[in-house]
Amino acid sequence: MGTRFRLFVQPPFEDARSSPEIVEVSSPLGSLTAGPADNCMFVVEPVGKTGPYGVNRGPLGTPYMYLPPWTGKILEPATPDECGNFDYLRPSMAGFEAAHVFGCVRFTLDVWERYLGQPLTWHFRDHYDRLEISILPRWNNAQYGYGFLEVGSQFENDGHVLPFSLDFDVIAHEVGHAIIFSVLGVPRSGTEYPEYLGFQEAFSDCVSLIAAMHFPSVIDNVLAETRGNLYRANRLARFSEFSPYQQIRSANNKRTMAEFARGWKDEHALSQPLTGAIFDILVDIFHESLVARGLISPAVEDLADIAEFDPAAEAPVQHAFDRAFARNSDGFIEALLDARDIVGKYLAETLWALAPDFLDYGDVARTMLAIDRNESGGQFARIISRNFGQRAIGELHAGAHVKGGEHRSHVLSARILLPIDHLDLPKMSYREKVLLSRSGTGQ
Repeated sequence: MGTRFRLFVQPPFEDARSSPEIVEVSSPLGSLTAGPADNCMFVVEPVGKTGPYGVNRGPLGTPYMYLPPWTGKILEPATPDECGNFDYLRPSMAGFEAAHVFGCVRFTLDVWERYLGQPLTWHFRDHYDRLEISILPRWNNAQYGYGFLEVGSQFENDGHVLPFSLDFDVIAHEVGHAIIFSVLGVPRSGTEYPEYLGFQEAFSDCVSLIAAMHFPSVIDNVLAETRGNLYRANRLARFSEFSPYQQIRSANNKRTMAEFARGWKDEHALSQPLTGAIFDILVDIFHESLVARGLISPAVEDLADIAEFDPAAEAPVQHAFDRAFARNSDGFIEALLDARDIVGKYLAETLWALAPDFLDYGDVARTMLAIDRNESGGQFARIISRNFGQRAIGELHAGAHVKGGEHRSHVLSARILLPIDHLDLPKMSYREKVLLSRSGTGQ
């Protein structure tokens, strides 16, 4: 028997009608302690922590490495009830955010460890036994790095503070980065192609999307809203409006690598062609499954492909899906779950087969085709090839970073920071070290 949590599928500040759902994660009942905490991760809410982990600046401006653990004061941790569950905690109660973020991380890991075929082993295992999950309410970002996952908040112009600790999409996305580093590894200095950065964001968005599809309410709501026509605006195609990246990233997009061949500014934008291709593969496999079940005709499937690019076909496609869904809604659910699991497994197997050095999107496409040959004898090769081809993936590549040359060094990126990277930083004076220690940061 697992442990119960209350999780928001959509944060309450995105949908006022949203309420947390009770889910059961794989943590054996009674195995979690205050935090929540177990033998591989724990939650803390630091008191007085003024900055995130990574490379920060000292009082006199010298960069220094700041990594876990946090050794200062913390807020009272969330505790389990007498049975070992955390679902007694409600949004208005102290400890709910800590329990929520832990539950989201564990839920996402449960989903992806099944596709990966084994428990995740953290990429920082040489230095830390457990992942430190920190809630920093006054920080406007979220990040995963060496030994830590930190979530802050978004600050609205009207003064409202929207905590990322209540945003499943944001948390699951950061878990996606943890999965990449733990399976794929960290690229060596000088081997990090721009498309590796885009791959990080695209894969992490897909981790969030596939994990969200394991909430029955998400499947029910999406199909009720779209009747299976997933190119219609819906929950699956859109990632959190309140992400720390200040933009809505859409899986249902038309962006191609032609937009980035002359240069790129932001890896989140660069990720969109790859995310879009994978979303299209998911939808096309879903359509194939509907045809195989006799729920839609091949003609309707072809018309749906046309509607991607021809607005005149949208109305007849929706009408056909409305009728088909009304006849057998359960069949639509089964087909969508099958497509979800095929794409989830293919992505996981692709990750196992890739290497981080000199990674580009063409590697992803070729590897996924090889996985399909191995898993199904090439059943979905046409779908995979067409959708990557439509984005010019493997044909065109990202140009230079246009903000003034090379993208920032891995030494300055908290995400791929390694302890050995402190050797590349300048030495801090004794005086600055004393000032830093008095400031209460950099512990």
